[in-house]
Amino acid sequence: MFARTFLLLFLMCVLFTPQVALAAEGAAPLRVTLLLEHDGDDAWTTMLRQGLARAEKEFGLTAKIVTAGPQTDQTEVFRKAARESDFVLLASDAFHEILRDNAANFRHIKFGCIDAGIRGPNIQCITFADEQGAYLAGTAAAMLAKSGKAGAASPNGPAIGWLSGADVAALRSLFNGFNEGALAAAPGIRVLHGCTDSFTDAEAGRREAKRLIAQGVTVLALAAGPANRGALEEARMAGISVIGLDADQSAVWPGHVLTSIIKKVDEAAYELTAAAATGSFKGKQIDVWDLKKGVAIVPPERSMGAKSPLLADISRRMEELRREFASGGIHLKSLRAKTLCDCL
Repeated sequence: MFARTFLLLFLMCVLFTPQVALAAEGAAPLRVTLLLEHDGDDAWTTMLRQGLARAEKEFGLTAKIVTAGPQTDQTEVFRKAARESDFVLLASDAFHEILRDNAANFRHIKFGCIDAGIRGPNIQCITFADEQGAYLAGTAAAMLAKSGKAGAASPNGPAIGWLSGADVAALRSLFNGFNEGALAAAPGIRVLHGCTDSFTDAEAGRREAKRLIAQGVTVLALAAGPANRGALEEARMAGISVIGLDADQSAVWPGHVLTSIIKKVDEAAYELTAAAATGSFKGKQIDVWDLKKGVAIVPPERSMGAKSPLLADISRRMEELRREFASGGIHLKSLRAKTLCDCL
């Protein structure tokens, strides 16, 4: 009896100490910051926000979004976010470099890196083999351009184009996949490349698209973020077909978006944040998402909202190639920056 009473008193003392009472109430919410280089209605930033919002709802964390463009001191913005957060999420080329160079200064902070592989004990990454999706898109573009159904070819022969927002490794890798797919489908086709040098300047997008269209491009892949708005207007005036990036873009110009290269960045943002929130965060881990998971392509028949023998042929060929990638029958070299390192 005495032993039982003593045990009960002991347990009551332990359970009701201030420290344990505080733990019973739960630790403070995880503080999460998403760093953006630009914000707006483009698919990339929209999906990042959606992934973070889902994690915030499910795990009760405290999330904020900070935007810092090239005109700001992005390194100081990064450092401030690290000082004020438990977990920092980033998904842009400039912040990738800053993370690589500064992670060692914030050993107690966890970082989620999307669209690049940077190896460090407090960094977990999800990147994409999106060149596989670009290869399928290049195949579709070449088949449509070669058919003459996308618009009249120039005297120099059929041409397709790719519009980048910046000359960075991730977009070079995408364009390389697009070019390889196009040339495999239609040897000799002209594959032209344009660059706006800005992800926000719609006028730059318009000028580059106009230049490419003047050279005979009848299918144009849009990979310039918000700067795509100007390029899309030029494509509409010329009556050519376009290819979207990041999410299904078929609604931006119904009947004229041949396909879209999908990168499930919303799921990447959610998974990395969930790992930090649940204690399953794995430093030095770099997951590559490809056509088996995280990268996808919209079939032209669905994207164009129409059926025709040509679109059926393109969709069928893209599905054949997708299976080839899945089985390891096609190998593409990634041209992404060599950012792998032991940073700490």
